[in-house]
Amino acid sequence: MKILAIRGRNLASLEGDFEIDFTVEPLLSAGIFAISGPTGAGKSTLLDAMCLALFARTPRTDQAKENNVKLQDVSNEQLSQSDPRFLLRRGTASGFAEVDFMALNGHRYRTRWSVARAREKENGRLQNPRLALYNLDKEEEEQGTRSDLQARIVELIGLTFEQFTRSVLLAQNDFSTFLKAEQGEKASLLEKLTGTELYSAISRRIFERNARAKEAFDLIQSRIQGIELLTDEEENDLRTRLAAAEKELLRVENAKAEQQALQEAVRSVEQQITVRQRQQKEAADKLAHATELLTVARREYEKGVEEQQQSEARFKSLQQEILQARKLDIQLDTAIRDLSHSEQQLKNVTLRKGETEKKYQAAVLRQKQGTEEIARLTSWRERYKKKESIAEQLSALLLHLDAASAARSGVETTNRSIETLRQEAVTLNKQLAGLQRTSANKQQALKQAEADYRSLEEELKAVDVPALDKQIEKLRREREQLLIEQARLEASGNIKELRGRLQEGQPCPVCGSTHHPFANQTPVAPVSALTLQLQDLSNKKETYVTRTRQLARLQQQLLRLHKELADSEAACKEMIGKQQLVASRQEREEAVAKEQSARLDQSLSATDRLFGNSEWQKVWLQDPEAFRKTLTDFARQWHENTEKLHQLERQASARKAECESLASFLPSLEKQAEEAGQLHEKNRAAFSTLQAERKKLLNGRAADSVEQEYTRRMEELKERLKKLSATQTEQSGIADQTRGIADQIAKDLDEASADLLRRKAALDKWIAGYSASSDGQPLEATLLRFTQEKTELAFRLRTQTENKAKVSGLQEELKACRTESERWAKLNELAGSADGAKFRRIAQGYTLDILLNYANVQLRGLTRRYRLERVPETLALQVIDRDMCDEVRTVHSLSGGESFLVSLALALGLSSLSSNRMRVESLFIDEGFGSLDAETLRVAMDALESLRTQGRKIGVISHVQEMTERIPVRVQVCRAGNGRSTLAVES
Repeated sequence: MKILAIRGRNLASLEGDFEIDFTVEPLLSAGIFAISGPTGAGKSTLLDAMCLALFARTPRTDQAKENNVKLQDVSNEQLSQSDPRFLLRRGTASGFAEVDFMALNGHRYRTRWSVARAREKENGRLQNPRLALYNLDKEEEEQGTRSDLQARIVELIGLTFEQFTRSVLLAQNDFSTFLKAEQGEKASLLEKLTGTELYSAISRRIFERNARAKEAFDLIQSRIQGIELLTDEEENDLRTRLAAAEKELLRVENAKAEQQALQEAVRSVEQQITVRQRQQKEAADKLAHATELLTVARREYEKGVEEQQQSEARFKSLQQEILQARKLDIQLDTAIRDLSHSEQQLKNVTLRKGETEKKYQAAVLRQKQGTEEIARLTSWRERYKKKESIAEQLSALLLHLDAASAARSGVETTNRSIETLRQEAVTLNKQLAGLQRTSANKQQALKQAEADYRSLEEELKAVDVPALDKQIEKLRREREQLLIEQARLEASGNIKELRGRLQEGQPCPVCGSTHHPFANQTPVAPVSALTLQLQDLSNKKETYVTRTRQLARLQQQLLRLHKELADSEAACKEMIGKQQLVASRQEREEAVAKEQSARLDQSLSATDRLFGNSEWQKVWLQDPEAFRKTLTDFARQWHENTEKLHQLERQASARKAECESLASFLPSLEKQAEEAGQLHEKNRAAFSTLQAERKKLLNGRAADSVEQEYTRRMEELKERLKKLSATQTEQSGIADQTRGIADQIAKDLDEASADLLRRKAALDKWIAGYSASSDGQPLEATLLRFTQEKTELAFRLRTQTENKAKVSGLQEELKACRTESERWAKLNELAGSADGAKFRRIAQGYTLDILLNYANVQLRGLTRRYRLERVPETLALQVIDRDMCDEVRTVHSLSGGESFLVSLALALGLSSLSSNRMRVESLFIDEGFGSLDAETLRVAMDALESLRTQGRKIGVISHVQEMTERIPVRVQVCRAGNGRSTLAVES
């Protein structure tokens, strides 16, 4: 994972847009860079912006422990102290944080966290933040909710927020706290920093599982104890009593069955008698109803016969009147046809007369209008007689005018092109002069850079680097050996005096040896001299490294200057070519302008000859298109009016003849209309007379309708009489049948009554016999007593069987629970605890040992004097001082600079621990280096340089002058007043 760019707007003291792009120079090639500036200028805000864009959280806001404390926002809204929206700068309406990064899958992504106030007002309510994720390689936005996108970002970078703040963003203050904290606090910090909370959860789960397993075992055991079982004697006694009760119950049930059979026989006969009585009543009702229907049918039949005879008599009296009506109907049909024919004839004559009158009036009007139009057109032609030649020569005029317009347009276009080319030539001259000056400056800079490069290269060739490294290592080993020797001498007190007393061949009072090689050893150089020599050689090595970097930068500068000089010379050549091209185009345009002016003069002269003067040019020059349209419209109107006048003169004689013809035809049409009216009036009077006579017969009804109504009425009467006759026959049969059924029902009732008496006597006899044999106890009470006794005994035996099965099953379950409980009890004894501390302490000890291994690797690069160790059986830390003969020291005895180096080693070690499964190519250290002296600061910088050689880009936040001077590339955070700051990348 690699950070490519950090951007933002209106965050804390950084007002407006800001950007740090690691893909462009000088940050692209810089392995280590500094973020420097005054205290409070906004250096840490850059790292807050990175965390906001990736996780919508920041380390600083997460440290706000008092989350129940609310702070007042500008919109009178109460927000928690840990709300990251507080980073939005006051007085602004919106802001964002944006990060470009290289994901584990090799693709480039951009994540953006943004927040705004309502209605884009500076005093608006803070809205919920928005998170967006873009795939820059595919140029598309990832979709999903905010939680989905957050999970996607964690998947792409392979780090959670806690892991990110341990491997990419290092805050040394946390590790200083960890270094010197008490064991309880250290355990909590170690859990937060290394993620060992998982082991606490495992320990608590073991404790909970052990408690549940023991609870399950105790529960099953108590359930077994709570099940009551009978003895074998009690169970056998119950079975004997149950068999006797079942035998007695069977006897009583048989008696009950006999009684129920007799009672059922009595109830059956009683039901038969009830059914027969109901049937007898229904038969009587049915007979009465049939008799009544038969009487009604006979009465209706006699009435229908009488009505049929009356209809026949009435129809015979109408026969003569029907015959007369038919004759008048024939005469009426003839009169209707005559009346319709005369009416149609009258309409036709009247219509022809009206149409002829309209045609005559229209012909007179057209004749009048034609005469008036001829007079108007003749007057118009006389008024414009002098312009007749324009209309006749329009084609030639338009040809010359179009040529003049084209020539005039060409002259104007060419003049504009010439002016544009002149301005372009002036601009090109200025640009060429600037390029020539730039090229001369770059040639001078190139000569100076080449001279500096040759001088520095000669200086570096004179240094023997391998020999210098060997000499430094040799002096370092000698100095360590001398320090150890001095420590031993100081520990021995009078060791020098004792060595002076030793004699060759005499035994040593300490070790017993007779050979004493150190008795007369020449004293070695003092430690301070070796330290000065080592420091001198280290300064030479550092100077060589600095010069090497300077040489590399000069080489890059030479390449850049060569390229820029070549580009500048090419641009000059290109500019000269453009000047020549512009001059050539200007000459061509001037020639074209002369040619177009000659054509314009020629066209204007030809047009003057056609018009006979040159006054027309004033109007034409004002608007050539309007002038051309005026000429065209006049010529068209002249020709149209001339043609129309000739056509009207031809139509005048024809219209006169039409009027005379229509005037002679009108009298004959008026006579035909009068004759047709008289005939129509005669036919209408004859039709009215016949119609009045017909209304007197049959009340004006049609004869066929009267005959059809009589026939339909007779058919209805016949059908009705037929139905009434059938009803009489049907009801007579029903009455006879119902009388037979009633007689049979009466007979059946007599037999059923005799049978009921016999069955009741048999039931009374059985009841008397049972009462004598059972000592007078009721049968139902005896049956209930034996049933209850059998049910109770059977339930107790069934419960005994079920309890045996339950105990058998619970014994197997108890065995399995005992095994499970014992297994979890052993595991709980090893790692389980209610608060999770037991397994957490074990895991934290192992994790701390691994962390210390990583930290000691980093610490050896910072200083070879110290080594970190864990105090056995605790989480406390101790320091091994190699310069003091591996003396064990407490971490509280370290100075400020020593504590920083050890804490930095812990921070870098944790970074390695958190990122050992992936490659993390970016590292940001937010820590002040002010507590370090010059030598320690140099060592810390060397350690950071070694991390850079491992492929990491390292950013250090510091305001230490020596450190910022040593780091050539800096992101400078500058105060601008009123709580505002700006960014600038310097090299």
